[in-house]
Amino acid sequence: MGNLFQKNILRFFTLFGLQILIFNNIPIFGYSLPYVYVLFFIMLPFDIHKTFLLILGFILGILIDFSTNSPGVHASATLAIAFLRPYILAKMAPRQGYDLNSQPMLAYYGFRWFFQYALIIVSIHHTILFFNLSFSFDESLFLIIRAIINIFFTMLLIVLSQYLVYKK
Repeated sequence: MGNLFQKNILRFFTLFGLQILIFNNIPIFGYSLPYVYVLFFIMLPFDIHKTFLLILGFILGILIDFSTNSPGVHASATLAIAFLRPYILAKMAPRQGYDLNSQPMLAYYGFRWFFQYALIIVSIHHTILFFNLSFSFDESLFLIIRAIINIFFTMLLIVLSQYLVYKK
């Protein structure tokens, strides 16, 4: 248990640091900033308590908000995925259920399951984030296109990280 806790603390600070120091400063094609910090929520243990999950969602979101001078937009998006994550996992559970000693990773559950799960989480996060950033539905088509581009690059980096860093 302690080892898993330490891994998640390290993942929290690593993804936060990567987001603030690298990914927020390198726009792809001028439109896309991949939000890789979402991987933290994707990879949390299956049996994490819902209240703790919401607290983590708020803390990471508000830290990103403070670092990017965007009051509340990341916190609201991370709180939404923290709230919805248990329901998404329940809907996607394999017949035999989840191995509570594992984490939701590509290495344990395969590409198809992991990709679908991550895509749902990332899509919810990005949709809420971009509509909160604009505070308007006036440019809905532009927002949707921008969200799709960001979802693509975020998913690309998340899947690559699974192949490069996380193994059984």
